[in-house]
Amino acid sequence: MSPADIADAILRILQLNQAFQEDDFIRLVDSKNGYHQISLEDGSEWIVRKCNEPDRYIHLHPAWEGLFSIRFKGSTLKTAYLLKIRSSISGEAPTLAMVNRVRIQIGLSPVKKLERNMGILNCYEKFFSPE
Repeated sequence: MSPADIADAILRILQLNQAFQEDDFIRLVDSKNGYHQISLEDGSEWIVRKCNEPDRYIHLHPAWEGLFSIRFKGSTLKTAYLLKIRSSISGEAPTLAMVNRVRIQIGLSPVKKLERNMGILNCYEKFFSPE
């Protein structure tokens, strides 16, 4: 779904649940510990909560563990993207030495080991390995 399709679907669901008007929306999220999870027809999961901006009242973001969500630490993403640049130039698969050179270059601590399907290598494979 496009961002516009997602927004439209969320708004329709809120309207169907009589939670679109600001007072009704705030009542809904307040009754659910400050947020409400919404499932869309494509299987994606979204969280709505009160917005901190004065001219808006709905804040929307993907659920932590949704069908189309992948979460990594910022340092892991930075490392994976720099590894991709390095491996594209050198043609080498990522090694521990390469990972640590990249991490030191961007002010991060070196790692002791790399494990397949975990952390940096998992991120690298999810984003850059052909399926």
